[in-house]
Amino acid sequence: MRRERLSAVAILFLVIGIPVIVFGFGPSILGWYDDGHRIEVVCNVRSAEASISSSRSAKGAGGSEPQVAFDTDCGNLLYLDGIDRSNMKQVASTIDAGEDYRFEVGAGSYNLRSVLGVLKVAPTIYRYAEVRE
Repeated sequence: MRRERLSAVAILFLVIGIPVIVFGFGPSILGWYDDGHRIEVVCNVRSAEASISSSRSAKGAGGSEPQVAFDTDCGNLLYLDGIDRSNMKQVASTIDAGEDYRFEVGAGSYNLRSVLGVLKVAPTIYRYAEVRE
């Protein structure tokens, strides 16, 4: 009887507990980790596009945030710092497609970018600069 209860608790934890931890606390934990563990990567930029990201909860509440989305050979990257509706197109237009750029990104989200891509989440850029020869 005790073994059956332990098995039931373990299954319940796997089915409910782990998804709640991953989806409930995972984004915050990853953000905290990224803030303290930044890396620099060099990627070739295919394009940069100004856009508005939207979020909406089950209750209908949500928000929108201006961003510049970089399509690179390293995957999709998002630049949010200092971006607003008045400057997002101007920032995107300064990017030269086909050129290499050095990006400072969070190590955790960059290393998990293939998994996060399935969830439509891209690593956030802290800084970027064109690589000059």
